[in-house]
Amino acid sequence: MSFFNYQGKQLYYDIIGEGEPLFFLHGNTSSSKLFTPILPLYKDFQVILLDFLGYGQSDRLDTFPTELWKAEALQVIALLEHLQLKKVHLIGTSGGAWVALNAALLRPDLFATVTADSFDGRTLHDGFAEELTAERSAAAADPEASQFYH
Repeated sequence: MSFFNYQGKQLYYDIIGEGEPLFFLHGNTSSSKLFTPILPLYKDFQVILLDFLGYGQSDRLDTFPTELWKAEALQVIALLEHLQLKKVHLIGTSGGAWVALNAALLRPDLFATVTADSFDGRTLHDGFAEELTAERSAAAADPEASQFYH
């Protein structure tokens, strides 16, 4: 159980075991404790767990950022840089699936594989990154959509 400083806040993370790095990302309204029951299945991996800012044992936020999943992706990237890890297997569930995709789009050099569990069903196709970026921009510009984060 450890913490590291990210933009003046403390992020909780834990590393369990040894082997190829496998990073689990929880969804919104959850924390890294979500994965506790399945950890014995991954005894041959170095499992990395993180509580995003505002969740679990990490510091609280006054408000969540408008581009939440991108902000959380930057937290994932910062932790991997802090740990000096590359070629990590990334598994995100629910909102963590969106974080996983954003992290891989921002820094593909850090990841060996990406698994998006409980994804919303869209198929990743040519132009996906451009469409996701446009969708995020539209949501940030829409007063009703951005209210979700305030």
